Amino acid sequence: MSTEHESGPVTLIAVLEAPVENTGEFIEGWRAHLERLRTAPGFRGARLHRALRGEHRFQLVAVADWADEADLAAAAAGEQEGPGAEKYAKTVHRGVYRVIAEAASEERPDGAGVTMVNLFELPNERVEEFLGAWRPRAQRASESPGFVDFRMHRAVSDASLPLVNVAHYASVEVWKALQADPEFQARKAVNPPYATANPGLFEVVAEVL
Repeated sequence: MSTEHESGPVTLIAVLEAPVENTGEFIEGWRAHLERLRTAPGFRGARLHRALRGEHRFQLVAVADWADEADLAAAAAGEQEGPGAEKYAKTVHRGVYRVIAEAASEERPDGAGVTMVNLFELPNERVEEFLGAWRPRAQRASESPGFVDFRMHRAVSDASLPLVNVAHYASVEVWKALQADPEFQARKAVNPPYATANPGLFEVVAEVL
């Protein structure tokens, strides 16, 4: 597991909270917008994730990587218009993040695997305190069979979702086996009462590299 200092690459994350109207239309608009940004300075690619369960509170999670904040700001200041997320969902969480912790397995799965996105709600001033409880279970997850990788993102300024973890597993079954692991459950049980975790399984429905 490694930690990244507060410099360098940033990630723009936008989360559409259920209910989401005209999901297909939004996906197409998002893809078209990112295609226009493909050649923008500093753009490193993006993925749009859709929850596998229709009842999940957070239905769409867009993750776009940029070389630095200056490139992201320049793109945002341009004339290119995005897909207008607020037209499709009443509640949209949006923020700029940095990767503060990550891990990856040397073994890569055959096939697409599955994406787990965990969106954490907690007071911004208690993020460091929360990370102390989170790291032991992240370590356990990274050692589990079928684990592929994870990246924990932290908002660079106050946000409604200060932490967003994006992880990949070889299959849904592998992820479910981890949830049933007694040691993982024991470490998960120390989750502080001031924080709410919102884990869910997602599929990638659009990607621009």
